[in-house]
Amino acid sequence: MLELNPDIPKDPEKVDRIMASATRIFAKHGYLQAKTADIAKDADVSKGIVFRYFGDKGHLYLATVSYVIEMLTERADFTVWTDAKDLGDMIERAVRYKIQLQLEYPDEFRLSIQSFGEMNVLPEEIRPEMGALWQKQTMTSLTTLEEPVLDRMKLRPGVDKTTLKKLLNAIGTTVFSEAETFMKAHPDATIEDFEPIIKDIQAEYEILEHGFEA
Repeated sequence: MLELNPDIPKDPEKVDRIMASATRIFAKHGYLQAKTADIAKDADVSKGIVFRYFGDKGHLYLATVSYVIEMLTERADFTVWTDAKDLGDMIERAVRYKIQLQLEYPDEFRLSIQSFGEMNVLPEEIRPEMGALWQKQTMTSLTTLEEPVLDRMKLRPGVDKTTLKKLLNAIGTTVFSEAETFMKAHPDATIEDFEPIIKDIQAEYEILEHGFEA
């Protein structure tokens, strides 16, 4: 988790409560509508403690997104990706697993996804830090999860792996945005209810892998 004031002593239990409350409230209301006072009240700490620990609302948001990314990363089973035999197998396994995690941690996934879209509404001094946070996370994910599978595949001569990764990431971002929209409309959905979305992304990756000409 990013820490604005590392030299200030912090009560770990209070930090945990603040992060949990900030995750819920930022995920529900977004950066602009969320109120620091509501986060403090929900965490059962004073507003002054929140500002003392994190400085301001912008840095609290940044710290919360960082906390969410670290938490999801720690709890994820990366073998779902790395043990896949090929791209199609990786996509099917990854989509099912990520949707299952999304159902288990809805606020965390909602906040992580919406932090992309909220980049432009953040204070100017926060935007470069948020951008750097996500750039690092994206590169780490590509290297850790997709590289082992891509390295086992025989790519067509002339295919640039960097360009391929961009296409994979673009499709992945789109599908999980669709999954989030579906979750909002169907809050009691189970993994089986996502089968149409899973089938769609399988079809998209099949076209990406094999082309579309007869």
